[in-house]
Amino acid sequence: MGDALVFFFAAVLTLPIPFIFVFYLFTRKWSKHKWKAIHRTTSLSAPVFILSVHLLLLVLFEQSFFAYILIFLFLLLGISLIVQYKIHEEVRLRRVFKAFWRISFLFFTFFYLGLTLYGLFERLFS
Repeated sequence: MGDALVFFFAAVLTLPIPFIFVFYLFTRKWSKHKWKAIHRTTSLSAPVFILSVHLLLLVLFEQSFFAYILIFLFLLLGISLIVQYKIHEEVRLRRVFKAFWRISFLFFTFFYLGLTLYGLFERLFS
């Protein structure tokens, strides 16, 4: 049982794009609302992409960038707080965290795709 769980998590971290589609289909059936399913999928797959980017950086450059990823996440959270304050002149932490989580999903999805393409080109042409 433990090996199956480890295999599942390894598969999810190495292939997060198919995980998103499968998870979206499950949440779509469960919630019956398209936008709720999309928001749940993005909020639950953001940590998957963060860890996947960390693993890709580990494989490609053979060193850990986890501290830099944490610093980047704290900067994103700070920017989200500042933007919320400037727009609404009131800080609602739930709204700030929701915006921060969605933006980090977008950033790390693009980082993952970029690092995957970089890794493919590096392996093909070197």
